[in-house]
Amino acid sequence: MEIQKYNGGQLSSADTIAINEGKGVQIVHADSVTPTFNVILPESGGKRTELSRDYFNLIIGYDPFPSDHILVERDRALTEYITDEVKELFCGWTPEKIEKIKKLPAIITRERDRSDEQQEAVFAFIKDVRPQENGIKVYFQKYYPIPLSLLWGNMRELAMYQFEFTRTHWTIKNIDLLEVLQDAGIQFFPGK
Repeated sequence: MEIQKYNGGQLSSADTIAINEGKGVQIVHADSVTPTFNVILPESGGKRTELSRDYFNLIIGYDPFPSDHILVERDRALTEYITDEVKELFCGWTPEKIEKIKKLPAIITRERDRSDEQQEAVFAFIKDVRPQENGIKVYFQKYYPIPLSLLWGNMRELAMYQFEFTRTHWTIKNIDLLEVLQDAGIQFFPGK
């Protein structure tokens, strides 16, 4: 395999990776590619965090816009609309499981209000999870507002149920959220 600077035009080798300065890496030929996405959260001190694309956090029933944290009732945190396999991976509030949760993208929104056609959710990452006596405090970094109608229109692809939109809860879904949102027209990475 050859790596070379790419200035436009055709490349002669089918196994060439061309570096396009300032614009990332262009792969001319590959049988398969498994990209690793790294997220740098503002409060991480510049530390990279590998993003897991296999799952996502879904938190419904809380307004994500006025604050950077919410308090989820314990009996609504990872107890509903969640498979046994996902529970086993993420439930328990151990430091190791909380670190896994923090690598997942998140959607946070209020319950669906049929009178509000412009209702928005937010695409976010969870920065911290703190179990306390009165619930589970979830700190998050907001990135993009997303129309709730987009989520509603992609319920099946997100493994969501109609009644989930009207039930306050926090769950984790075994779905690639970025892929679903990109297929629905949300552009996270310019040029994609």
